[in-house]
Amino acid sequence: MALTSREERKLRKIAAQLIAEDPILSRDLADHGRGSVNAERIPGRWDAWPIALLAVCLAVFAVTLTLTTTF
Repeated sequence: MALTSREERKLRKIAAQLIAEDPILSRDLADHGRGSVNAERIPGRWDAWPIALLAVCLAVFAVTLTLTTTF
């Protein structure tokens, strides 16, 4: 959605005021968003299987250890 000419004028006025009041902040904001973007991968349903497998192995080990030490 494109901005109207009135909205663009208002934004230019805000930008000019920001540059006049705080040039360091305006420079930092202008640099923000440049460069490479590193998006994090959202874990899927099957990404937790190693943890579940480890939990099952530990449970089997605990049960086996309990049964062998009681006799």
